[in-house]
Formats: sequence, structure tokens, C-alpha cells
Amino acid sequence: MIYNPDMAIKEAKPADARSEVWEWIKTLLLAALTALIIRMFIFEIVVVKQSSMFPTLEENQKLGLLKTAYWFSEPARGDIVIIRISKEKDYVKRVIGLPGETIEIKDNRVYIDGELLEEDYLRKDLVYPDYGPVNISEGAVFVLGDNRPNSVDSRSIGEIKTESIKGKIVFRIHPFSGF
Repeated sequence: MIYNPDMAIKEAKPADARSEVWEWIKTLLLAALTALIIRMFIFEIVVVKQSSMFPTLEENQKLGLLKTAYWFSEPARGDIVIIRISKEKDYVKRVIGLPGETIEIKDNRVYIDGELLEEDYLRKDLVYPDYGPVNISEGAVFVLGDNRPNSVDSRSIGEIKTESIKGKIVFRIHPFSGF
């Protein structure tokens, strides 16, 4: 048999094409698996579905949720978090009270252990009922929406166990202004 280089190239093409297709399939599967793992355990895009955080957040805004934010630390006052209420329902709220603190709302103002909490992010014309005082248990936080008159929060559902916090909002994706 005589060696013909043109024939060798033609015979190699189908095998090379299958090999290249297989490499593409493996790469796409690996990318999909990586994206799935990131979404399940590390980061997620969420859409605001309520007006309870107005004016800080508005309906239909897209936000970045860091699910690992509290793996090695505890929620801090002022953090905007997503809390899991049930399998079907998540809420976006602001952490106000921390474990061991006493929360009271009087005359449209929040007091923590008797000290006024400065809340520059609230509209000044909000009117909402007095509440408390309540003591926050260890392993729990007290959350409120920034739109207090129109918010389902710790005043109605009680303190939130820290394991019910899905993560911390770390940035706004759309619209780009603000935050």
C-alpha cells in the first residue's frame, strides 16, 4: 500500500470532528454544572416583587443576592436581606434588631435598647403604629421594610431565625443607579 497524504487527512476528519463535538459537549456541560452550583449555593439574581422596601428598592428591580454572606459572619444592622417565609414566599427586608436587643417603635421611630435608631433611608412622612417592646432571641433578627405602613415584617410575623435568611443583597443589577 502506498501512502497518500490526501487520503490520510480525509480519513482523519470524521474522527477529529467527532472529537471536537465531544469536547464542545463536555465544555458546555461543565459550564452548565458550574452555573447551577453557583446559583444554588453562592449567588442568585432576585427580582423585587413588592413595594415594602420603597424608596430604597422598587418593584421589578433586579438585585444580586450573595448566599454565602453569613456563612462566616452574622447579619448586621442595616443589611438588606432575603428571608424565606415559606417554600413559596421570600421577602426582602432590612435587618433592624440583633440578638439580645430590645426593639420598640414609638411615634414612627425605632428604638433599640432605648436609643433612637437613625434611619436616613426612610421617607419622613411615614406613619405607622407603635410596637413593642420586644426582646430579640439568640439566633434571630428583627426585620422591617422601609415602607413601614405597607410591609409584612417582624411586627406581624415575629423575629426571623438567622437560618431563614437566604442571603444578603450586595448590589443592584437593574436599574444601575442608586443603592
